[in-house]
Amino acid sequence: MLIYLHLIRYIIQFIQRSGLKEGDIFIMKKIFYWIFTIFQVIFLITACGIQFFSMKKMGMMRYVVYINRTWEAKYPVPALQYAAIAFLVLFCIIILLYVKIKKDIYIDKKALSMLIMEVIITLVFAIFTLVYSTESYRSYYFISLILGIIALIQNIKILVYLKR
Repeated sequence: MLIYLHLIRYIIQFIQRSGLKEGDIFIMKKIFYWIFTIFQVIFLITACGIQFFSMKKMGMMRYVVYINRTWEAKYPVPALQYAAIAFLVLFCIIILLYVKIKKDIYIDKKALSMLIMEVIITLVFAIFTLVYSTESYRSYYFISLILGIIALIQNIKILVYLKR
């Protein structure tokens, strides 16, 4: 995930150094915004599809149960979940504090809606990860991972949008 943040930072720096005018950078931000939104929708559809097919198709159910057991054996899943929750909640709080402290940032309706969506998505991820388990959702690890990715994408969208 850190690689993606560095990649986005380098892309923004490249655009700024390439001599593009302010309008061109605004257009690039719009393009990034819509690309990231499409990624979020694709990830959300994927999570719904994984849950649907893991309950309806026996082969998918077997695969999901196999992956769940494999991940539980290989990785410290609870520690990773709590670390992901802490990271995303902390990231959300830092962005909110940055917006509150910075006086030169103009918060328009789009930025405000993005901030509200950030808080909602982060809360959905944290609540889903803490309340549910593999007993209640067979595809719990997949959905939790996808919700975390969606929350991270939302945070990146806000950072790119607020970068002036």
